[in-house]
Amino acid sequence: LYAKHHSQRFQDQFSVADIGRLYRLPNEAVTSLGFQRLLPSNLIKQYDTLGELVTMIREPLIEVSTCMAAVRNSFPALRLVLWGSFGTGKSVTLNQAVHLAYAKNMVIVHLYSAMNLTRRVKEVEMSTFKQGRINDPVNAVEVLQRFKEQNQHVWKTLSGLKIESTGNRHPPFLATDCVGALFRELKRHSSADSIKLFVAVDDANSLWGKTLVKKADRSYVSAWSQYRVVHMKCYNGCILLVADKKEVADARDELTVPRHTPLELFGEEGFHFIEPFVPVEVKLYSKEEVANMYQYYHDKRWLASEKGKLRLRPETSTFLNAYNNNRATTFNIFDRITR
Repeated sequence: LYAKHHSQRFQDQFSVADIGRLYRLPNEAVTSLGFQRLLPSNLIKQYDTLGELVTMIREPLIEVSTCMAAVRNSFPALRLVLWGSFGTGKSVTLNQAVHLAYAKNMVIVHLYSAMNLTRRVKEVEMSTFKQGRINDPVNAVEVLQRFKEQNQHVWKTLSGLKIESTGNRHPPFLATDCVGALFRELKRHSSADSIKLFVAVDDANSLWGKTLVKKADRSYVSAWSQYRVVHMKCYNGCILLVADKKEVADARDELTVPRHTPLELFGEEGFHFIEPFVPVEVKLYSKEEVANMYQYYHDKRWLASEKGKLRLRPETSTFLNAYNNNRATTFNIFDRITR
């Protein structure tokens, strides 16, 4: 735990007494999990500048950690949904949970953003596995590459694996089918108690949202026909989803304030699909949490005023960001000091 009067050693299980304290993730784990590309942009800048990734232990992380410790082969995989207003730290909590799974030697399936499957599609092709389904080979390759990168700690314990790869300049026609086969194998091995599985999906409600892929008749396809999402009905696992309002929010509409509860964001169909699940609300920072973050940024000279020279008091920063960590970056409070 990061503090002058606390140990900096990482521990894979937290308690309520740790809420509000900071801990540093080992740089080796940050590199192995690819966090230098997957974290929110403000944390990436902080990591690039300070050379360390320090995050706060908050109540949602305690809840997720407790559920991960309760994973057993005797009951189905636990489903958890992180929800809350914009900028409260849902994606940060998700990445913290991914690191916990890494420390517990769980097999990790981490989807950076489900919105990439529906909005950022470069090329599509008709599925050879199921008629009427549309494959997305580019995003499928990204999922497979990230799965391989984040699970090196598991592959080191295995032997006799048969590895096949697509040659250079060869199109990955079967990448999407490989993702489906991989998920089915993970379900089988997890239910057989061979592995413990952890699935993390950011912006998960986008799987029931809009898509930008069109059929031959120029009509938009549904997310289910575009990319098959396997219902993880397995045992010995934990599934962590994030419900984010950017799927339903309109940046040009300054009057409408969309709700951010799981029912409104997932919709009735998506809500019934993921049931039963444990809702985990990510709230705004408390005064103690703001003070701890302020002290850390002050020690690292990460605080800046408008001119980058004057030190701001915690009361001033709290007034500007309203206990919201994302807004703190907007107001240029937790930003690099101008030298």
